[in-house]
Amino acid sequence: MVKNSRVFPEEGHFELNKVRGLTYSRKGIDTRPLVVFLPGGAHLARVFYGDPLSSRPDFLDYWLEEKGWGILALSYPSDHPSIGAPVPDLTIAAWAGWVAAVTADTLRETPARPVAVAMWSMAGRSVAAVNTALAARGVDTVCFLSLAASPPLPGLNFVEPGGDLLTPEGLWEGGVYVDGFVPSLVRQDQLNGHEIIDEGRYLEHYRCKTPVMLRGTPQRFSTEGSYWNHEEAHHDTRVSSFSDFPLTATISPTDPSDGKHVLCDRANWNFFNLQRINTQVQAIDLDAARWASLRTLTEAIPARLSRNVTGGHLFFLGASGAEATVAHIIELFAEVDKLRLEIRDIIGN
Repeated sequence: MVKNSRVFPEEGHFELNKVRGLTYSRKGIDTRPLVVFLPGGAHLARVFYGDPLSSRPDFLDYWLEEKGWGILALSYPSDHPSIGAPVPDLTIAAWAGWVAAVTADTLRETPARPVAVAMWSMAGRSVAAVNTALAARGVDTVCFLSLAASPPLPGLNFVEPGGDLLTPEGLWEGGVYVDGFVPSLVRQDQLNGHEIIDEGRYLEHYRCKTPVMLRGTPQRFSTEGSYWNHEEAHHDTRVSSFSDFPLTATISPTDPSDGKHVLCDRANWNFFNLQRINTQVQAIDLDAARWASLRTLTEAIPARLSRNVTGGHLFFLGASGAEATVAHIIELFAEVDKLRLEIRDIIGN
């Protein structure tokens, strides 16, 4: 582990194939699940566990610890002082390989421990790649969880015509989304009746610049600079490889400030859930009774696998939002596990 003055207690670094990211882990009880958290654009994974000056109950880690669940929060390479190792040409595939390697290493002594992957915002674009990489390492990923996350459907993420402006080093600063982050944080302060993270500390310790290709858009980057390629983005996100997508449950905000997630997440992720199930049954000749059971099951999935928490894009910050989100994570983990067994019983594999 590499340490420096901007690394908090319990944080460390993991390096694989010249990709170095920031890690935070808390073991929890071995027989209970491990939740792997992946952050969105322009943010470190500290949004899930806090900083030394923050109140622990304002973050998801505290409430997971109360339930005995483990946490592994992973920050992608950036120029933030806590990492200091930007990889501007990092692809989703390479990031997914790194995530899987860190997760497998964390599970070294408990390889059969069940895992949930919680993706916030931009992290949803890597869902198929991360699922594939974890499976290749034998990790039992029971479910993925969208925390206001966007799946890799083309057109869901806004990109300036010709591509968003990047730093001279080739990193993405957040584009049009940046102006919404601080108001979202203030909204959580209001809901919780106190300041969760002051703006200066938030900007210094939580925000970072992002390798642009993690956004999963046609805007790409190489040593020769920024360029545009739809085919590469399609391949990197595996968007049409439906069998690579896991069952994904959604926890969505409620505020109009994050309308696209409030209104669309449930439907967007249900599309991939049903496509995944369809790939499983295509070659199976189901009798009338099992076919009827499958139809009933798929019609119920949106309600079974979706929950809401009051707030905006950062709805999981603050004790009220964090506690509610963890309660939903635990409910949805059990629901997806049950759903997997029901599907197996119907289709026979």
